[in-house]
Amino acid sequence: MSGEPSIPDPIFLSAPKAATLCGVSRNTLCNWIRAGKLGAYRTPGGKNLIRPEDLVDFMHKNGMFVPESLKDLAEQDTGISPSDRKERRAAAEPAVLIVDDDQRARRLARLALRSLKVPIIEADTGYKALHILVKHPEIALVILDLVMPGQHGVETLAEIRRQQMSVPVIVVTGHPPGKEGAREFGEYKPDIVIAKPYSQAYLLEVVKVFLADLGL
Repeated sequence: MSGEPSIPDPIFLSAPKAATLCGVSRNTLCNWIRAGKLGAYRTPGGKNLIRPEDLVDFMHKNGMFVPESLKDLAEQDTGISPSDRKERRAAAEPAVLIVDDDQRARRLARLALRSLKVPIIEADTGYKALHILVKHPEIALVILDLVMPGQHGVETLAEIRRQQMSVPVIVVTGHPPGKEGAREFGEYKPDIVIAKPYSQAYLLEVVKVFLADLGL
């Protein structure tokens, strides 16, 4: 299983629209985002965009009325109703997500893991990776490049941690952080950093360890 050419662009709500649905001011909604209570994606221009599914989950947790139109929008975006997410994660075959804008690098990682016989999903941008994670709750591991156009790998890692805290993330990069690397990643850290170029055997062994820790 390689590539996701049929995945449509994700659906986002603007902060004003989300605030209206919650019956609060935009400032209140932005405070929720800054406090980490509501997941959101920050565009390069500084705007907060919210996935319908994230807003539905937040409203349910806080006892708010969720309009049917918003529920429909969430299912339209993910193809999965929130109530079915846990069941699908448990039932589906675990998969690995490779995120790198370099097609050759993705191919190298995919070839390294071919002996595992698990589905491999690919993304060439951080934004696409985040959308794939929403659509595929069976993803058990992420291999993430740091330097990508549009959204840096550090930003993508932070969003993955906010949305899918339990998913291990292996950062593979040609520009590994130095001694102050922890500071570069900020609050959200990868599980391990592998420097390019790497041997396929080493990546395979690292992935095996993480999958084994997950009981896979």
